[in-house]
Amino acid sequence: MTKTDRINSAENRPDIRTTEGEILKLADLGSAAAACKNQLISCSSEHIYYAQETHTEGRLDLSLLDRSRNEPAERVLAVYHVTKPDYLIHYSAFPGMILAVLENGGSEAWFLKLDKQTGRELQRSHTRFAGNFASCCALDPDHVLLRTAPSRRDASLFQEYRRHTGFSQAASLYDLKKDCCWSVQDPRICAGAELFPFTGGGEQKLLAACSYGTEAEKRKAYQSRRFLKEPAKDCAWSCTLEDFLFAVEADCPAVPMSPVLQAGTDGLLRFAGQDADDLYFRALHFPTESQHILAVSKHTGAKRNAAQLNLGPQESSARFVGQDGRFFKLTDCGSTVRVQGILNSTVDTAYDKALGRFVTCLEDRFLLLQDVLSDGKDSLLFYHLFDAKTRKVKELDGSCTVQGDTLILL
Repeated sequence: MTKTDRINSAENRPDIRTTEGEILKLADLGSAAAACKNQLISCSSEHIYYAQETHTEGRLDLSLLDRSRNEPAERVLAVYHVTKPDYLIHYSAFPGMILAVLENGGSEAWFLKLDKQTGRELQRSHTRFAGNFASCCALDPDHVLLRTAPSRRDASLFQEYRRHTGFSQAASLYDLKKDCCWSVQDPRICAGAELFPFTGGGEQKLLAACSYGTEAEKRKAYQSRRFLKEPAKDCAWSCTLEDFLFAVEADCPAVPMSPVLQAGTDGLLRFAGQDADDLYFRALHFPTESQHILAVSKHTGAKRNAAQLNLGPQESSARFVGQDGRFFKLTDCGSTVRVQGILNSTVDTAYDKALGRFVTCLEDRFLLLQDVLSDGKDSLLFYHLFDAKTRKVKELDGSCTVQGDTLILL
């Protein structure tokens, strides 16, 4: 059976049709070949872009594919024979193009830019840096923030860097157009602030979120606050991408950023996702254990208390989860778990615990649940799809992911 046959075959799709039609948006990217591995790049209302790795007789081929939402067959954008299969590939999608960063944890990275419409290779470039690759973040199609950690070769260099700055990792900005790498001086970025590109008010912007350790470490800091030499803060800032790039390339000691939100030692602030209009943050006040979701407009910067994540008078425990601007309250009810929409969701249902751990809810109706089967040595991950309206359950083969209200089978 070919891949196109598999996509068109109804028996290979979960039976989630109802009298109202196919409520759940489903994309089956799974391959009939066991040696194939798919990775989602992006999903929109019109197209799904994904990468497929195929292993045959010791050979690794990488295909970049486009699946139209209106046509079942995929379109091959490009095919590459991978000569260095130990390299990891990080994909980012932008309007009109796909950017791939290839690295093997060493002191170099390759950059590949492709046109989404034609599959034409727009650019292939390469850079070297001090230390070993730690992570990357594509800010736009032409700029990638690289983080590097000490390597054996550059150990003394990083020791000197840490002595002067206090930071164990370094950050640099690679410009694909200029084929040039700049060192980032801003202490917030060097300290590990996460960067989240977004569009607001018609401009490309960046959110920088810097947290004081894990949630457990922040709570411990609050409990030991009398002994802290300085406040333990969680902070978030924003700036335009243009200002960020100009400051880095001008070797400025700090990027001009505007504060968005901040939590001192007695509180917790964590970035919790975004949608088309808002940035979301989870805020917790330790003295009162009061917890909220705060929303910040991408366009105006206006802030609001979007939802409360607190227990009711008769509730002893519950947990809260969120994805893509939707947040849910999960209450343990013995053999079942109650799921209630808290923000941007109105779902109110319960499912059997035996079906697995709640992942998300789609269309305010379909619960995606994850379970792990383990024999002590190996683990097998599988999913269930629970229809809150019909109470029917469908087991899904293989792995899957969610983009908006689309369930994608990989």
